[in-house]
Formats: sequence, C-alpha cells, structure tokens
Amino acid sequence: MLPKRRRLTTPEVAQVLRAGRSRRGTYLSMKFVSTTHPLKTSAVVSKSVARKAVERNRLRRAVYRALDSVLYQQAGFSGHGHAVLFVQKIPPQELSKAFNSEVAVLFKNAML
Repeated sequence: MLPKRRRLTTPEVAQVLRAGRSRRGTYLSMKFVSTTHPLKTSAVVSKSVARKAVERNRLRRAVYRALDSVLYQQAGFSGHGHAVLFVQKIPPQELSKAFNSEVAVLFKNAML
C-alpha cells in the first residue's frame, strides 16, 4: 500500500477523471493532470474486470507494488506535480512483471 501522502483523495480522483489526459496500455489505462503537490497516484479496478472484492483488491495491490518498485524506489524520479490514476483493464496471469513493465512504459510515454 502506498503511504497516505502519496494516494489521491476522492475529490482528486474525480478531478483526474473529469479533466485528465489519458494514455492506454495493454493491462492498464492511465489518466493524469498537472498539480502543485508532489506525485500522487491511485488504482481503480471495476466490477466488470473482477467480480469479487477480494480479486479487485489483489489487482489493486499488484498495481501499487508495481508503482512502488518502478517509481518511488528510483532515486532520480522526477514525477513531482502530477496526479495519476491507473484503471485496470484485463487481469494478466503474471501480475508483478506485467504491471512493472506497463507502469514504466506508460510513464515514459506520457509526461514524467
């Protein structure tokens, strides 16, 4: 789980959904807006992707693990001033590897 200071609040999620630019990958979609605060992220998994809450939580935690390993552990990461929302599309078989590569590619192609 991400620290609370790194997670989007409900009003921030609504703002990102309303006004954010988007990038699409194989397993994830990403919406983002520029902000004045440090990088904040959130992950969303809908019921159409996983019916049970346990499955949705597992997929969401996998995205958070990928974010932690790809973004927050890199010493030179310059993702300040953005709010980013990840939306799960298709649950892959190997969660960690797929999400790690997907998060890295989305951020590289987007704006950070």
